[in-house]
Amino acid sequence: MLCAVCGASNGFRKSLPFILGLDLVYTTYSLLAGFGLAILITNYPKTFFFVQILGVFYICWLGIKFWERKNTEKSESVVRLKFMDGVISQALNVKGITIVITMYSQFLDREHLIYEVVTLSTALLLLNLFTHTTWAYGGYWMAKRFASDYALQIQNKIFGSMLIMVAFWLFYQSII
Repeated sequence: MLCAVCGASNGFRKSLPFILGLDLVYTTYSLLAGFGLAILITNYPKTFFFVQILGVFYICWLGIKFWERKNTEKSESVVRLKFMDGVISQALNVKGITIVITMYSQFLDREHLIYEVVTLSTALLLLNLFTHTTWAYGGYWMAKRFASDYALQIQNKIFGSMLIMVAFWLFYQSII
């Protein structure tokens, strides 16, 4: 969803650094998980929970920024998601780590560990690049198609509300 928000507010091409930031961290998590990150997470669950809560606050903060956004001129966008925003978003996205660990628990062949980790991480990177750029382009297309000031204000409220709901859902998932 962040990719759609980024595409809508930044445009498709200016969303690419954000997407690269997301996918750099996700691929790094994939490589680390393949080579033993799961052991660290299992041994230090409180640290894992702390990162989850930081992620909740960051996503909620982004949602509030979109909700409060009054200025709809693209050149003066209040929420300009960049490479570091992608890095921070994904670094605090514990769900991503969980997905990667689940992937390895199903598909990792310990006999060919290095080959398997590199292959699975590369496949995940390509999948993420495809889906994230598709979402960003969809957000860009939607913002371009419905470019009136009123429509953009409604989009900001919808995207902001969705981000805040995701933050609450992530918080709920963290405490159960």
